[in-house]
Amino acid sequence: MTAAPSLFASALAIIDVQITGLHPDKDCIWEVAVLQVDGGSVVARHVWLLNPACGLPASVSRVSGVLSAELVGEPRFADMASELARCLEGRVVVGHNLRVAHAFLRRGFALAGLRVRYRQLCTVQLARAAWPDLPCHSLDALCERQAISRFFQHRALPDAEAVWQLLATLVPQVPAALLSRQLRKAAVPRFLTAERLQALPSRPGVYYFYGENQALLYIGKSRNLRQRVQSHFQNDHHSRRSLQISQQVRDIRVQPTAGELGALLLESAEVKRLLPLYNRQLRRQRDVQTWVLTVGADGLLPELQAVGQSVIENSSVGLFRSRRQAHAWLRDEATRSQLCLRVLGLERGEGACFATQLGACRGACCGRESREAHDARLLAGCEQLRIASWPWSGPVALVERDLEQRLCQWHVLDQWRHVATVDDPTLIDAARQQPAQGFSLDAYHILLSHLRRFPQTEVVVL
Repeated sequence: MTAAPSLFASALAIIDVQITGLHPDKDCIWEVAVLQVDGGSVVARHVWLLNPACGLPASVSRVSGVLSAELVGEPRFADMASELARCLEGRVVVGHNLRVAHAFLRRGFALAGLRVRYRQLCTVQLARAAWPDLPCHSLDALCERQAISRFFQHRALPDAEAVWQLLATLVPQVPAALLSRQLRKAAVPRFLTAERLQALPSRPGVYYFYGENQALLYIGKSRNLRQRVQSHFQNDHHSRRSLQISQQVRDIRVQPTAGELGALLLESAEVKRLLPLYNRQLRRQRDVQTWVLTVGADGLLPELQAVGQSVIENSSVGLFRSRRQAHAWLRDEATRSQLCLRVLGLERGEGACFATQLGACRGACCGRESREAHDARLLAGCEQLRIASWPWSGPVALVERDLEQRLCQWHVLDQWRHVATVDDPTLIDAARQQPAQGFSLDAYHILLSHLRRFPQTEVVVL
C-alpha cells in the first residue's frame, strides 16, 4: 500500500487499543495492536492480549467475542510496556480517536515508570477535514463508507488494519498544511485546532467549554487562560471526567478579568447561574446553615439558622452546606469536649443523660457540672469555626487592576456577599440597586482568603 510521500517519509505506528471503559483511573487496556510502517509499507505487526486488572465487562465481551476467562493467563500491561514503547518510540503514532487511546497509554506507561515520546496523527481529525458533512466519523461508519472490510470488529489487529487503509484514503484528500499541523506533540481535542488554543489570551479570566448544540459543559478560571485550557487536554488521562470533556468540547469562550480575585468570583457566580454539566463543587446549593449561640435562661444554647439574606452575626459559628453537616459537626464537638447533647438541644429528656453513665458527658444535665463550665467548653470548641466579622460598616468595592492590559475592575461587596463586578466606577450605584444576592459560602472563602493574602488591597468604602 502506498500513500503521500510527505507523510510516509517518517516511520509510522498504526495503533488500536481496546479498553474496558472510558475511566482511565478504573478501566484498563485488554488488547493492543501496532502496525509498524516504513516507506509506505507494513514491515511488522504486533499484537498483545492482556489481562486487565479490572476484569472484562460483559458489554465488551458481547461486542468483541472475548470472554474474561480467556484473559486470565495473559500478561498485564506493565509486563509488555517496554516492548510496546520500543514499537512506538520515535514514530508518528496514528490511531482513530487517538486521544482516548493516548490517555490510557500515557497512564499505563507512567505506572510502568516509562516516558514514551511520539508525534500523533488522529484519523478522526483527518476524516472531519476531508468529509465535514458526514453525520458520523466513527471507525465503523467510515469503514462502511469506504468499503473497508474487517474480519472482526472491536478487536485490535483488524481495527488497526482498517485504520491503515483509512489513512491511505484520507491523506490525498487532506491539505498538506492541515496534515502538517496534525503532526504535533501538543494535545488538541478532536473538535478544536491548535490555532484556536494558541489564540487564547495569556491573562486572568474565566473560560467556558461548550459541546454539541452549544451545551455548556464546564466553567473554569485561571491566572493564565491559555496555559490552563491547554493543561485540560494534556492531562485528560487523569480522570474519566477530563477525558469526557476533551471528547465533547467543540467551542471555547473566555471572559478576561483584571486579576485572580475577579476570576474566582466570576467562576463561582457563573457556575451557580448556568449549572454546567461537569462542574460539581461550585454548583447551586441550598441555604448555608450556621449555629447562632443565644443566651437562654440557663445558659448558652446553639440555634441552627439559615444564613440566607440575613447579616452574619458575631455569634454565628461555622458555615455548613446542609443541616445534616451542621448537626454532625456539633455532635462531634460534643464528643471531643464532653458536652451534653441534651443541654445542646440535640436530645430530649430530663435528668442525667445516657452519655453521663458512659463518661462521655460531665453531667451538666443533672447538676454534676455547672452550666458555666459547660458553656465555657462550648465557646472554646466553637472558637475555631467563628465566622469572621465584616471589616467595614457597610458595602465596599475592592479594586483590582491589570496595568498591562489597562483593565480595572471594582468588586462591589456587602457583608461577604458579592453584589457585582463593574469595569466603570460610575456603574457602582446601579449595581447596588440590583436585588440582594443570597449568601455564597464559596464567595465568603474566596474573599476572606484574598484579604488575608493581600491585606494592602485597595478598598473604596461606599
